[in-house]
Amino acid sequence: MRCKIHIVFSFLLLAMTMTSFAQSGRNKDFGAIAGMDYTVEPWDDVELELEEELRFENYGGFHLERWLSEVSVETPVQLPYMGNRLRMGANLGYVRHHDDKGYFDNRLRFGVNFSYSETVRRLKLSYRTRMMFTYRDERTGDYRVNPKWYWRHKFQAVYQMPGSRYKYTLSSEFFLRLREDSSETFIDHLRTTFSVSYRLTRRQSISGFVRMDNELQVKEPFDRFYLGLSYHLKY
Repeated sequence: MRCKIHIVFSFLLLAMTMTSFAQSGRNKDFGAIAGMDYTVEPWDDVELELEEELRFENYGGFHLERWLSEVSVETPVQLPYMGNRLRMGANLGYVRHHDDKGYFDNRLRFGVNFSYSETVRRLKLSYRTRMMFTYRDERTGDYRVNPKWYWRHKFQAVYQMPGSRYKYTLSSEFFLRLREDSSETFIDHLRTTFSVSYRLTRRQSISGFVRMDNELQVKEPFDRFYLGLSYHLKY
């Protein structure tokens, strides 16, 4: 049974990869992501998460493209018959970003989100909507729109067999750019991620993942393929 599950998810991953990179006439790039996060519950059902992430891209020479430090908090929305299925949260992040001019600029981003999840047998399905803006330091660049606003939508499916240390996650997310004139409000980014998590101990786990980022309706669209590894600690 477990062997069949591995085969099914491997097939899904292959299909996603082929679809993402089958388009001709688009720029291609490969990269890597390394991250770690620490989650704690300071109060009942309230989660506080600290995250660090390094993202590397190729561009003909492997280099650090982004360094993210982020803190987020999430809590259930207390409504009748909802339990913990509806949650709300907020996040604050600091980003050091290597731009196309060859230097790092400072970015500050803030977001608020709502998420809803349902469990069907061994499959957990969820949807998250997040309003987010990113403020970029004008001292290191000239930006036509600052801050930049996005409305992000993420669909996710998580599967785990009873008693298994492995957990499989497939997600798809699209980014809707906002706060520009109506003719320029559009979806400019798609993100698809497949990950396999392995539980090391009751509080620790690691995840290996592949991610496809596809830019849409921009001047020079890129298709980027990432391999990633992250470490998770939860108390």
